[in-house]
Amino acid sequence: MKNFDALKWLCLLSLIGFIYCFVSDIGYFFLFLDDLSVESQKSSFLNLVIDNLGENGFEFNEYLASQLRSLYALRIVFDVLAMVGVSLMFFKIKLGWTFYWIFQVAYVLAPYIFLNFEFQATWPYFTGIALVMFPLFNNMIHLVYVLLFMSQRAQLK
Repeated sequence: MKNFDALKWLCLLSLIGFIYCFVSDIGYFFLFLDDLSVESQKSSFLNLVIDNLGENGFEFNEYLASQLRSLYALRIVFDVLAMVGVSLMFFKIKLGWTFYWIFQVAYVLAPYIFLNFEFQATWPYFTGIALVMFPLFNNMIHLVYVLLFMSQRAQLK
């Protein structure tokens, strides 16, 4: 434990977070994989998502389901590649930092590129399906970790 410095603690916490994100993204990918049985599952999690979209003025359809499947598949790839970056940083290899921040930023930006997202001059300033499915606050933790790892970048070789 004496050689377990701040960088290694960040790597460990980040790995735990990525395992959670990986499992969550796989779950959502399979959730949107079979959207034909929506009516038969009255109390399912998918119906909660559909109701949330409906309350915010959006309709769940086959096109949105295919966009969400593609998005979650991409997020799974980003999870794996960012975990590679964390593993490299654990061994203090500088290339890991590059892997990590590129795929963390891509992880945050992907929903806003894949799904409907608009900026407007009045409140609320940001609108669209992307904000209903992926609130900005939930994505901030990824950017906070990028800043935390940036503070430890001097330890990388």
